[in-house]
Amino acid sequence: MNRRDFIKAAAGTGAVLATASTVSAEGGFGHLFDKNWFSDKDDVENIPVILECAINGSTTKKKNPLAPGTIAEHTEEVLNSLDAGATIIHTHSNLPTEDVQKAAKPYREIYQPIWKKHPHAIVYATANFDASVYNKTRKPWPGKVQCGHQRLLAEDGTVNMVLFDTGVVPIGVYDKEGVPGPDAGFWWYGFWPDDIRYIMKTCKDTGAGASISVFEPGWMKNVVAMAKAGTIPRGSKLNIYFASEKLAVCAPPTREALDFYLSMIDGLDLKWAVGYMGPESVMDTPLARLSLEHGGSFRVGLEDWPNGTSNVDQIKRAKEIIASVGREVITGADAIKYLDIPYAKTLPKS
Repeated sequence: MNRRDFIKAAAGTGAVLATASTVSAEGGFGHLFDKNWFSDKDDVENIPVILECAINGSTTKKKNPLAPGTIAEHTEEVLNSLDAGATIIHTHSNLPTEDVQKAAKPYREIYQPIWKKHPHAIVYATANFDASVYNKTRKPWPGKVQCGHQRLLAEDGTVNMVLFDTGVVPIGVYDKEGVPGPDAGFWWYGFWPDDIRYIMKTCKDTGAGASISVFEPGWMKNVVAMAKAGTIPRGSKLNIYFASEKLAVCAPPTREALDFYLSMIDGLDLKWAVGYMGPESVMDTPLARLSLEHGGSFRVGLEDWPNGTSNVDQIKRAKEIIASVGREVITGADAIKYLDIPYAKTLPKS
């Protein structure tokens, strides 16, 4: 089966929702993941790669002069990354506010210019949160503040994908005593059940796809539960995150850790990728190649590798690694069909 035939077949299944409701009761946790999961090499080679680029995150020009700063620079970076061959673009405005209309505004200004050149781009914004406020108050903003701008952006045609976070996670680094912190910078990032339902409804009402984060095993259990209930939005993709030993969050970037996560989603039709937060690139860890060998993808960008090379250079390097294992990156209308994103504005003509 060639790549385009594979895309058509995958889209015809109705992607995640069509299979989620038929998962057997024992699916998801039935066995330890086998590194030889795909017995036929051609099966892996014909699975398209979804290459996401997270262009900035909290990485500012002060941290890395290659990071975008102004709205115009953000737009230029999105365009350059799409031109370089990224499938999905993720950005942070770094302008959090409890006013969701104001929170949505910079994303509108960043993304609206891209649609003329890339009418089938896939883009999404981060959550609306302020780490300094969370540190002081020891609690996050309500879900309609953290997630409300996502709905506004999906409703007005700015984005065709939204961030879907489903749990709670502490954010910090270890001090010399092995305690996560520091006190002045430690915070926790979390979403309550009604926040999860808010994003589910946003996807259902607007047709936006979902980028589903997995920071810890409990978050993956949430994914499995939703898959079995048939409630994962159409057009979803998982980002399974790993981190260096210096960060007090996520699993280490090892084969065993990846195998564990993949064993949890055994039997589920889920598109997935890995991400890595640390002083080096995901491509400098075993994760990038392991994900490709197991039929998954990985993401790059200055969000995850703050001291890294430019986003475009990371994309070029990623494509070389992807080609070396005999797989291809999918972009544009083909990617929307493959992920089965039903968003009307960017839905390709049949």
